[in-house]
Amino acid sequence: MIRPRQRKQRGFQDEVYAALRNSIINLNLAPGSSISEMEISQKFHVSRTPVREAFIHLSMEGLVEVIPQKETRVSLIDPKRVEQEFFLRESLETAVLELFISNSGAGHFAEMESLIGLQHSAIKNQTYVDFMNHDDRFHQILFEAAAQHLSWEVLSSMSGHYHRVRMLTILIAGIGDEKIEDHRKILTALKKGDIEKSKEVLYQHLHNLDAEEKLLLENFPGYFVSKEAKNAFDVDFGGLPNFRRSEEHALKQ
Repeated sequence: MIRPRQRKQRGFQDEVYAALRNSIINLNLAPGSSISEMEISQKFHVSRTPVREAFIHLSMEGLVEVIPQKETRVSLIDPKRVEQEFFLRESLETAVLELFISNSGAGHFAEMESLIGLQHSAIKNQTYVDFMNHDDRFHQILFEAAAQHLSWEVLSSMSGHYHRVRMLTILIAGIGDEKIEDHRKILTALKKGDIEKSKEVLYQHLHNLDAEEKLLLENFPGYFVSKEAKNAFDVDFGGLPNFRRSEEHALKQ
């Protein structure tokens, strides 16, 4: 049985976690920046326990690195992690297109059309977080109409590194307008019920990231894990063991 105090504490933890996660994936907390357990607890007027639990949750998603007795910092964007999150996104979203076409209605198309207009306004006003929220909502409708809510929840909770890359791309002039045009093409194909064309334009839309990621590495090199980065636990203990000697020893016994 969960007691009222435990329920309240869990509520604090959820609120702190959600606020920190939003700040990280929307780049208000830049990759590599340090975050203090004490400062966060003071900012939210909570004890350090819910903050510590939120840090643990975020570390499990790969969004923060907790170094005991030293510091907690926002994780750098890991291109290898981005690839895996992208694979998940492409696989699930491509799979729902046919279900969307079978179950969508005028209301879905009207909202998607409205979101494209809102994205235009967000680019014009340079409100990039709003742009990303509208972008996410556009794609979320595909899953909702297909009655695949769980798949969307999985994507949303496991795409922190991929989301940050998408957020960075919007800061490069012209890319936001390209994404809006892609959404128009996707919507046109969906309205026609053309599953093959829908898959084609969605594939192109998602795979624009391949070229964009190269631009990001050039423009924001400090935000990404270096290819030369080495795992702290990857230690050389002096080469391979002498298996031959071990075998000879075993034979003698």
